Amino acid sequence: MIAPRLEDCVNDLCPITRRPVSPDALTYYKGKVVGFADRQARDTFLAAMLAFETAIQPPPVVRYSMPLKKRQKDLEAA
Repeated sequence: MIAPRLEDCVNDLCPITRRPVSPDALTYYKGKVVGFADRQARDTFLAAMLAFETAIQPPPVVRYSMPLKKRQKDLEAA
């Protein structure tokens, strides 16, 4: 991936600290370059984003290889 550039940044102030954006604290978010005042603020944002994205994922779909009636009979026989 191409390193984010300050000239592509969509904000001038850090959304966490409200201080000016630093060129060494940039990241991509939904295809846009977002800047932060320092690396700690950037990492805080990334950790929160990952936690929320993980929390809202739908549960995995479970698929069985045998029909339900056969599976029931096998369970009852056990």
